[in-house]
Amino acid sequence: MNAPGDLVDGRFELVERLGSGGMGTVWRAHDRVLDREVALKAVRSDADTVGVVRERVMREARALARLSHPHVVTIHQIVAAEPHPWLVMELVPGVSLQRRLDDGPLTPVEAARLGREVLAALRAAHAAGIQHRDVKPANILLRPDGGAVLTDFGIAALQGTTGLTATGELIGSPEYMAPERIRGHDADHPAADLWSLGVVLYVCVEGVSPLRRPTTLATLAAVLDEELPAPTRSGPLTPVLEALLVRDPAQRPDAARLDAMLAQVESGTAPHWAAQPTVAAATPSPPPTPTQLDT
Repeated sequence: MNAPGDLVDGRFELVERLGSGGMGTVWRAHDRVLDREVALKAVRSDADTVGVVRERVMREARALARLSHPHVVTIHQIVAAEPHPWLVMELVPGVSLQRRLDDGPLTPVEAARLGREVLAALRAAHAAGIQHRDVKPANILLRPDGGAVLTDFGIAALQGTTGLTATGELIGSPEYMAPERIRGHDADHPAADLWSLGVVLYVCVEGVSPLRRPTTLATLAAVLDEELPAPTRSGPLTPVLEALLVRDPAQRPDAARLDAMLAQVESGTAPHWAAQPTVAAATPSPPPTPTQLDT
């Protein structure tokens, strides 16, 4: 168990635990050599998963190394320490989108602005042959000026690499997963990341997840088959949600069209979208009770 004051690789002094989840812990650390603050990420493992975990760390490092973008977190190096490797990354000041939403929803214009920045990060990743596969509020960091930074590429799919998980194994956060990823059809097409972005935008303006259910199985079933409750606070963002949250990935807008739609919302204008929506027209039901799903 690590603690503040621990030294990693004789160079990085752990200062403060920034967060932890099912896959590991992120620390604020001080680089004694370059005299700067960095983020150190340790990924948990046990005797049965150490090989998979090391490959996950390498996968995230390779994904980030392919990207140089203002809305993607920057990787500095890997520390091959025992009992687990560490990722040394840019320290992004500010909070996660998830924590920001604890204070209340965003306006449609604010959500559109954030959506364009996350979309820019995804477009850069997709152009580099990378599908993120886990776009969610916890993986979007907000700088003090409000700028968004996409992080946590630990389960990303990289073109030209072999799979990391066994056939049929689900990876990602259930309530943000695209239907095709659950089914295993076109699972690594860019449109799947855009569905996830659509769910994020819905949560941004409504303050609740439209697909979270009491169990993981029920959540997956909702993603596959249930009608999404109509948003009530989305205003000009509504056509964007309707465009993204369709279960047929071929009917979703591509990244360029989506960016144009979000730009219209950012200017206060509702864009036009002709595809049939899957968002219901009825008043939304009360939000489901929050549960502890995989995050």
